Amino acid sequence: MRLSRFLLVAVFALVSSACERFHGPLHLLQRPASGSAPATGSISTGGETRPALLASARYDVPLPSRGLLTFGMGVQNPAGVEVPGWYRLTVTSGTTVVAQRQINPRELHGWRDVSAPLTALGRHAPLSFDLQLTEKDGTPIAPPAGVTLAISDPVIHDLADYGRHKGVVLVSIDTLRRDHVSAYGYPKPTTPRLDALAASGLLCEDAVSTSSWTLPAHLSMLTSADPGVHGGTNRDVGFNGKVKTLASIFQEAGYATQAVTSHLYVSQVYGVHTGFDHLEFNQKVRANNIVDRGIDLVDRFGDRPFFVFLHFYDPHWHYDPHDSTKRYFETSYTGTLSGNLKEFTELDPAKVSPQDMAHLLALYDGEIRYTDDELGRFFDHLKARGLDKSSLIFVTSDHGEEFGEHGSWEHQKTLYEELIRIPMIVNGPGITARREPAPVSLLDVAPTLVAWARLSPKWEPQGVSLLSPAPEHRPAYGETDHTADGTRKLFLRPGAGETKVIFSIKPEDETPTREEWYELGIDPGESRSHPPRDEVALAVRKQAIGRWVSGRSATPGPKVTLTPEQREQFIAQGYIGLGGR
Repeated sequence: MRLSRFLLVAVFALVSSACERFHGPLHLLQRPASGSAPATGSISTGGETRPALLASARYDVPLPSRGLLTFGMGVQNPAGVEVPGWYRLTVTSGTTVVAQRQINPRELHGWRDVSAPLTALGRHAPLSFDLQLTEKDGTPIAPPAGVTLAISDPVIHDLADYGRHKGVVLVSIDTLRRDHVSAYGYPKPTTPRLDALAASGLLCEDAVSTSSWTLPAHLSMLTSADPGVHGGTNRDVGFNGKVKTLASIFQEAGYATQAVTSHLYVSQVYGVHTGFDHLEFNQKVRANNIVDRGIDLVDRFGDRPFFVFLHFYDPHWHYDPHDSTKRYFETSYTGTLSGNLKEFTELDPAKVSPQDMAHLLALYDGEIRYTDDELGRFFDHLKARGLDKSSLIFVTSDHGEEFGEHGSWEHQKTLYEELIRIPMIVNGPGITARREPAPVSLLDVAPTLVAWARLSPKWEPQGVSLLSPAPEHRPAYGETDHTADGTRKLFLRPGAGETKVIFSIKPEDETPTREEWYELGIDPGESRSHPPRDEVALAVRKQAIGRWVSGRSATPGPKVTLTPEQREQFIAQGYIGLGGR
């Protein structure tokens, strides 16, 4: 009698398990495993802590018809010991191998995310995770003391749920000049994928940055605040935390907020991580790596509201494009000049031969095209997951680049058009195809994304939403502290066809030492300063310097002290020793 009751209970449990319907996303760590309880815990690696499975385990799970399994592989190694062998992981369902990875633990410095389709497994199946450290031939070995192999947050998703929530993707392509984007009339094929995005979306004809270098421009992009207001005005200070960030707004609204960046200025060191659930920074990556991580993120969070920020650094010097894209712009070059800043920055641009200048521009264009190609791969993945139907894509840059137009190279020292004019393209549900002729600013990025998501945060952005036509004759403003002459420079610019002024001022007493006035309608290259009438100049001077003074009255950003490793990175890239860019 007792045996019969036991069998009845067992059969009932088996039938109930088999009949369990899938409700996703299904977090495996929140359900019982088959057999003994698996070892789990919170594991930190690469600056990110995740719940994790710490030993092999099996789960009996319901499955959707279009299932996707996501998880991360990581090694916690707080003592930094040398980990031998290989981290091997195999995920199986019965005799079917769902995923199999082999990773060198010595090269694993954070979570390595994995996505695996769950197809042809039925509506209920076992999933077994086998993780172990092995020799190269597969012989298991014990991890060193204190070293933990982990599988982070294994989750089963239903791909039918992707696209049911709003997604926001902000893309910043560092150092991308507006006039080197094909959609803006550049005759060379640098950006076919961005061109397609612009053709069916919003293209802003006259977008400008708030600065001519990375840190202040990105903080303005993410806060809708002038550089003086957010505090990140030079290499020695970061975000002051006194204004709300775009990531914080989305985070408070329940969005997953994730960032992948590729420069120290766009990292935790300078406070750019504020509001992100996690910001992954790696200065040694290229566009393909950024896109790989972007794909991982939308796979992990595609069935919930998400905000993903992707920062691409490829067009920034040093110019070293992939051979696959360099060929579009240069097939032969007999000179010796490379794209290394330390080499060409010592040359007088006026004395560089046409052949060498064309070579540098070809390298720069090749970097842009490589970034565009990789972005196309990301856009294709969004479409394959059905996320293009519910996601807004906003693509812009932080600043441009100079190739001798005003007697110099690179950026940040001045505020001429080649440095402050940037591309700005918006595409997604509800965005009709149009070209915005009015002047717009990086300050408008955050208000546009917030308005599209229909959020109503308590904040006071300096920019406006671009979902409606932008106001005409709204003066754009920007500044830079990193100059060659020790002054602070700022500009006021009502539009591409109007009068632009650049002030150089003494930081100690806010006194202008130089004024440059350009009629952009007849002198777009800013070749000759033409001051207006005194009463006009007085009014503009009062407005521009007043804005600078008002911004600088805000709380300064916290002091940033670089580690020796970070300082070496800056030296290698030319940031220290070449004017402190």
